[in-house]
Amino acid sequence: MEYPIQVYVKLFINNIILIVMNTLPEDIINHIYTFIPLHVLCNLSSTNYKRYYKEHLDYLYNMVYGSHLKLNKKFSFDTYVRYLIKNDYYYVFQFVLKDNMEKWKKMKKTRYKNFNYKSKLLFYTFYCMECKSNKSLMKIKEYC
Repeated sequence: MEYPIQVYVKLFINNIILIVMNTLPEDIINHIYTFIPLHVLCNLSSTNYKRYYKEHLDYLYNMVYGSHLKLNKKFSFDTYVRYLIKNDYYYVFQFVLKDNMEKWKKMKKTRYKNFNYKSKLLFYTFYCMECKSNKSLMKIKEYC
């Protein structure tokens, strides 16, 4: 539990960082950007996401969802997609949807909460309705 003074201190520090970043010359900011990994850089703005979302997905496949640590898989790509839908991150979801639309249409018999769905895309449609993610649902309807 955070106390009110801790919240104010965090806000103060964030404001100082923003002020310092806004006063730096453009050359220095560009140089700082070269040190930020592409999978992190893609989450900073919509233009960066358009440019680097493939790197972000590669990072998720290899580091988060892969078995590079020889541990049991705790998350899957399906978990990531449901996270996007649940939080109605429709902008990011549209890229994932565009890349996987045909594959999801062909996938048969998806099971979730003791219900069987004819395809993964149909499941995501119902999941959007369940989570009240209207913008993500509109993206599905737009691409179908």
